[in-house]
Amino acid sequence: MRVSSLLAAAGLLTVGLVAVPVPASAAGSCSLYAPGRIAIGSPFRTITINEGPNCAAAGVVDAAWSATHPTKGPIDIIIYENSDRSQPFDIFGDDPIGVWTWRPEGAFDASDNQVFQYTPTTDVRLASYSRVTPTRTGTKVNVKTLAGRWWQAGNKLIGWSGARGQIQYRTPGSTTWHGLKDVYSSSAGTYSYTYSTSAVRDYRVVIYDATNKTIWGSTSPTVRK
Repeated sequence: MRVSSLLAAAGLLTVGLVAVPVPASAAGSCSLYAPGRIAIGSPFRTITINEGPNCAAAGVVDAAWSATHPTKGPIDIIIYENSDRSQPFDIFGDDPIGVWTWRPEGAFDASDNQVFQYTPTTDVRLASYSRVTPTRTGTKVNVKTLAGRWWQAGNKLIGWSGARGQIQYRTPGSTTWHGLKDVYSSSAGTYSYTYSTSAVRDYRVVIYDATNKTIWGSTSPTVRK
């Protein structure tokens, strides 16, 4: 498991039943600026996660947190050494979705005093994308939408069947969006709506988060017609 080997390399695991002295506690605290949400939408990508400024203020030189899933257990670990305050973290297309807890694995100052660590969480769900395609014939405007999502078993993006959302419009130059039609996508992730208007409008489709909290929603780019 990645976490075990990294913890051992960082000296954060004990071996067998050997007693390890409990370090003294230092004043201050150390935060991990983990993202509140992560969208899994590709086989692999890397994000950057920073320590909070309170870590430097507390004199932290080495710290680590393990990303832990509520049922799958430890996923990976992020380690800050030699006063590093920023580290890359890899996101894989098959990582488990759910609320990850970043569990403290130790933070120490230059005198090996332990510093209190906060325990943030990250809501990890599948990514989605959306597109709107309006076409005009006289006063008739047909608005087609497409909703897609990441499919972990197939390691690719597919149409999002049964996605719910709303087609919206606004007057060019305005910042106010108005609801035009609720969307419920087909098995291929598509939807089509036709109505009458002579006005030139900006269109977009907003796809809502999945009700079972497994897929993040998305908003399409704006198209004028």
